[in-house]
Amino acid sequence: MAVSKVLLLSMDDPAKGGGVGGKHTHIRLLAKGLERLGVRTQIVSARETFGFKLLHLWPGAVRRRLMKDHDKRYVHYSMQFAAQLRRNLRKNPGDTDLVNPHDAMAEMVLREDGRFKGTPVVLTVHGYYAREAASDGEIREGSPEYTMILDVEKEAYLHATRIVCVDSRIKDYVLSNPAVRTTKVVAIPNAVDVNEFVPPTEEKRKACRSGLSIPGESYVLLCPRRLVTKNGVLNAVLSMRPLLEGNSNALLIVAGDGPERGSLEKTARESGVKDRVRFVGRIPHSDVYRYYAAADVIVIPSILSAGVEEATSLSMLEGMACAKPVIVTSVGGLKETVRDGITGLVVEPANPEAIAKAALRLASDPGLRMKLGSAARAHVAENNSYVAHAQAVLAEYEKAISPQG
Repeated sequence: MAVSKVLLLSMDDPAKGGGVGGKHTHIRLLAKGLERLGVRTQIVSARETFGFKLLHLWPGAVRRRLMKDHDKRYVHYSMQFAAQLRRNLRKNPGDTDLVNPHDAMAEMVLREDGRFKGTPVVLTVHGYYAREAASDGEIREGSPEYTMILDVEKEAYLHATRIVCVDSRIKDYVLSNPAVRTTKVVAIPNAVDVNEFVPPTEEKRKACRSGLSIPGESYVLLCPRRLVTKNGVLNAVLSMRPLLEGNSNALLIVAGDGPERGSLEKTARESGVKDRVRFVGRIPHSDVYRYYAAADVIVIPSILSAGVEEATSLSMLEGMACAKPVIVTSVGGLKETVRDGITGLVVEPANPEAIAKAALRLASDPGLRMKLGSAARAHVAENNSYVAHAQAVLAEYEKAISPQG
């Protein structure tokens, strides 16, 4: 059976802040790929409109200030976005072959809307919903609110017709629930637009450095990460001291924002590397290519946090598509994608010295940088094209709408 109309559903707005974030990029690229394949695609999300802020978010913020329990504040905030998604979904005509929610809360909202009863559902799992909230310090693991969110997750896995996970580790996590049928779960790695993220010419590299006020002689490490514990940015900052001892031109650019920014800036000051670490904040996705083009090396220093491991990092794939050598840690989807010494360098997690050693190795060997970058580009072009990704997801859609499910 053929799928011609698909509704993508998400608690997060894929266009928010210029489309920053891996999940946001994933949804936009999937929609783009499906459209290229002739599938009409709609996206419904909990968009932060002015009306939503005025009537709900801002009054809700006042109410949350009166709540003493941190976990209850987090759940209240989350449920405000679930209610906004519910309102936006009601505006949708509901004319679709299939719905593809991109998180467990979106699946919960979908299930409550009677118009979609009987409509096949393909759930995309980007991470560990409850565990990630705990890892980010939003909620206490084991609290009643944590258990409630975990139950929402479990229900979503049980009700979905099929489940797409963005790496095999997440697939194993979903299947750790014995009630979930093994045959309905598949791992499909994230994708990248290899026509948008391309190896820069030397002229382009110099122009980007000039535009970003980066001295031409700098050895630039780019760490494009949200500033939360699991992304391990602390270790990239701590790697700068031993790195600078071996290469005084080293410069770390941290592109991203999050709750750890203040503590990371403090660490840079206390480590004596403040002048060699730039925190540039959240970069709109339309502008992030300039940073990849200007960089010599991409660093993805993720760690294990509260049982959460990095999935197939979009930042890693974008850097690889730009033919930049990547230094990644041996966690989750990173170690599944990068072959050490062939398409990048893999180091142990939570080890700043290992990051510094790998960065110094690349600094001293331009030939190795070129070799790894070229191999990385070839790997991504063959295995992570967004059109091929959309084709793989479409195949799951077609299984979902078939009589066998």
